[in-house]
Amino acid sequence: MAHTAAKKRSGRPRLVLHGIFLAAAALLLAGCVALHQLAGSFSAMLDLAAGGAVVQVQEQDLQAVDAAAGTLALRAEAESAVLVQNNGTLPLSAEVRRVNVFGWASTQWLGGGSGSGGVSAVTADFLAALEAYGIQYNPDLAAMYRSFQDGREYTSTLNSWPEQSCRLYEPDIRDTDYYTETLLADALAFSDTAIVVIGRLAGESNDCTLQQYKRLKAGGDIVVDASRGYLELSAEELALLAYVGAHYENVIVLLNTGNVMALGALETIPGIDACLLAGYTGQAAAQAIPLLLWGEANPCGRTADTWAYDFATAASYANAGQNGVGAYTGAEGLYPADGTTCGNLGQAEPYTQVSYVDYAEGIYVGYKWYETADAEGFWDGVSNQYGAGYAGVVQYPFGYGLSYTQFSWTVVDAPAAGSALAADGEVSLTVEVTNTGSAAGRDVVQLYYTAPYTPGGIEKSALELAAFAKTDLLLPGQSQRLTLTVSVRDMASYDCFDANGNGFAGYELDAGEYVVTLRRDAHTVAEGGQTAIPLVLAQPVQYPADAATGSPVGNKFTGADALDGVGVDGSDTGQNIVYLTRADFAGTFPAVQAEKSRPMPEAVAARNLYTPQMAEAWADPAAPAVTTGAENGLCIEQNGRITPLGEALGADYRDPRWEALLDQLTQQELLELVTHAYSHTAALPSVGKPQTKEADGPSQIGGFIGFNVGTGFSSSSTLAQSWDVQLAEEVGCMIGRQAAQRGYSGWYAPAVNLHRSPLDGRNYEYYSEDALLSGWMCGSTAAGSLNAGVYCFVKHFICNDQESYIYRDGIYTWMTEQTLREIYLEPFRLLVEEYGVTGLMSSYNRIGAVWAGGSAALLTGVLREEWGFTGAAITDYSDHHAYMNGDQMLRAGGDLWMDGVGGALVRETESNSFWQVLRRAAKNVLYVYLNARVRNQAYAAAAGEEMLRPVITWRTPLWRLALAGLDLLAALAFAWALWALLRDLRQKHAAPKRTP
Repeated sequence: MAHTAAKKRSGRPRLVLHGIFLAAAALLLAGCVALHQLAGSFSAMLDLAAGGAVVQVQEQDLQAVDAAAGTLALRAEAESAVLVQNNGTLPLSAEVRRVNVFGWASTQWLGGGSGSGGVSAVTADFLAALEAYGIQYNPDLAAMYRSFQDGREYTSTLNSWPEQSCRLYEPDIRDTDYYTETLLADALAFSDTAIVVIGRLAGESNDCTLQQYKRLKAGGDIVVDASRGYLELSAEELALLAYVGAHYENVIVLLNTGNVMALGALETIPGIDACLLAGYTGQAAAQAIPLLLWGEANPCGRTADTWAYDFATAASYANAGQNGVGAYTGAEGLYPADGTTCGNLGQAEPYTQVSYVDYAEGIYVGYKWYETADAEGFWDGVSNQYGAGYAGVVQYPFGYGLSYTQFSWTVVDAPAAGSALAADGEVSLTVEVTNTGSAAGRDVVQLYYTAPYTPGGIEKSALELAAFAKTDLLLPGQSQRLTLTVSVRDMASYDCFDANGNGFAGYELDAGEYVVTLRRDAHTVAEGGQTAIPLVLAQPVQYPADAATGSPVGNKFTGADALDGVGVDGSDTGQNIVYLTRADFAGTFPAVQAEKSRPMPEAVAARNLYTPQMAEAWADPAAPAVTTGAENGLCIEQNGRITPLGEALGADYRDPRWEALLDQLTQQELLELVTHAYSHTAALPSVGKPQTKEADGPSQIGGFIGFNVGTGFSSSSTLAQSWDVQLAEEVGCMIGRQAAQRGYSGWYAPAVNLHRSPLDGRNYEYYSEDALLSGWMCGSTAAGSLNAGVYCFVKHFICNDQESYIYRDGIYTWMTEQTLREIYLEPFRLLVEEYGVTGLMSSYNRIGAVWAGGSAALLTGVLREEWGFTGAAITDYSDHHAYMNGDQMLRAGGDLWMDGVGGALVRETESNSFWQVLRRAAKNVLYVYLNARVRNQAYAAAAGEEMLRPVITWRTPLWRLALAGLDLLAALAFAWALWALLRDLRQKHAAPKRTP
């Protein structure tokens, strides 16, 4: 009896212990499941860090391409910097070997902006560039600035509030704690040349503030100046400029910014001799600046935006930046003011409003506003310290830039004045450019047109860029002929409201006089004969079909024609938005409001989020069944090389063999391909497609994530100032070559949203305020990357033209369809139809009432049906799945869902229509992958085998092996604990019962 009792007492603890073991093993298994989910979301990044991609490239080839990239980056910066002011001080004499470099920003040089478009590091700043060029800079000034504030407190706009990232640091020149008498006296003795650096950091998720937040003392409190905006010169910068202007023989201002600034003081402060717009210079290309300052290179850049003395003169100003956004009333509980938090502030902060923005300026963006307003006499009453009329409003026109030499233009071939235009014809001018100065240099020839305008008719700007070209480097006395051509069709305007009353909605030309002009910049007509040529269109012309595809073109975002159910202009939802009209600029110029709000319309609220009812309505009972898992024996790639079939499919989206290939895909492959598409596309073993990896960074492949990065180039906003499409293509090709050598197949770049306002924090990542300049420069960059075998997902489709945390996510964006098509869609159309871009990335905002990534009008109606796009559209990073919904994306015509951590594709049903769109998405993704390889092979055949993309294969990285080992350990532990517990239970129940 005693023995039996002891066995029972010893069995209970063992039973409890094994129960604890089982619970622990179950938790371990659950942890493994969670790890798999997390790893699935970031598998590409983990593979990248752990060396999953194996690239067959020799070390000497890698080094050679990196060296060539550094040389190209230097040339790109030298050709993109813009000399905007010079009284003859530049170039500096060779005798000037010592300089004083003033301004705190001189010690904190910016290679790029913050966010996905930045560069990972600056390895050569301006001070280092001077030193490398053999120029001594005053070390005491630099030491003082560093002791005052050694670095920015907030370098990431993705982890800070706008008033933190938009923070200025500058000791007052009158503050003797920093500018001691000895320091200033020694500086005067050191050199009579002063270079003042003005820097502005901006980036993703924060727009530039309309106030200044400044630190003026080391460790001191932040001082707020509500009278000036971040992009204006601070009181301390003005005082510094006044001091150096009064005390130094040579004074040069150097602008290290990706945003347009208000710089009128450079013209009114005595003693300011020159100003060079360097932009963001990338990783090491600041080394080009001394070449420009001392004349070894000649500045040949041109502004890519209009630089106005006062931002408030822009028609977009009242509806830009944080103060330009309105809040809907009656929208409580709607996304994102439904408890959703923003994670881009360094802390989780709930959204407090449902936001909207009105592009009330319409088509009058940038120079199209300033030049049209001038043509209409809008500036006639202006008279200030800068000048009268237009001269008192615009400091540096669009396309403006100075040189160390002079160029004469002679028109050698042009149509005669009064010539008739043909609906499908072209207008060409050939210009002979001669260097008439004493220094070698390059010039930019710009062609504009003016279309006939009738008050109350179709809205038209008084001027529009039609074409441009840049000369080669011309020695003194040398000449070059350039031919600039514009198609008559490209002069058409989009009439969405039938403003001219002819019963037609679409692209059309009004009859009348069209004037083409050769200009030095948007405001300055070139001197000489035949630089302004009137041409005549006798009858109006309508273009009901797309020129490239032949597909019908018509309203898809307006009123009853709106494919997404609500018009993008807000007129059918009673929002009463007043749009700027040339017929009454004074009466319709958008006014700044202290507070913006209006009621949320019911039709808009009904589309706030994608609903189960919308999903059910999508299901098509007539959709045919999808074949999956077929064994047809087709393969597109073997051992890192595409097969003949892969080549054929990559060259022809309509090859009939696509269907048999797609039949081989399994349902699981289809689902895995579409979801978790951040930084990679999934492997499709059934057809031989390997996993791929992609990275962010229009200026530097991998720059955002910081793994295995390439060379950091100047920002897109800086490169655009080169006005050199060939240079852009070279940069794109070089980044593509570096990407391929590092195992990347794709590139989340470049980005072609417009500079709608100087306040947009992401302007550095975009090119220009103009659709044509942006489209040509971005298209050339993307084409270069495709030549290298690396496909692009060009950002952000569409109208991601504002950044502030409070409204980037889910903002309702309203405009006319004319504005959408002529201004914001036009660069993307050029990319698709003229440059063959195969990948686009949709945006965070809404287009009208619907998320852009879920807009059928945008992704299907325009992109695929009108433009004939055969590539893939990926979402931006979906950190809020209810809004950026994967199911909605597929329904609308998207292909890849960048769903982040823990994403799961919520589908409406297991309908055939769902599997049909997954199949379509798989084809599009496969085509993107194969087409880049085919284009690279064709390019390498013409340019040389060294341009062929290296072979990339994949191995199982250690993290996957470790995770598999952990899975095995967890499974064995769980099995053993369960076996032990069951054994204990059996023993307990099998134990003999006590008998009395």
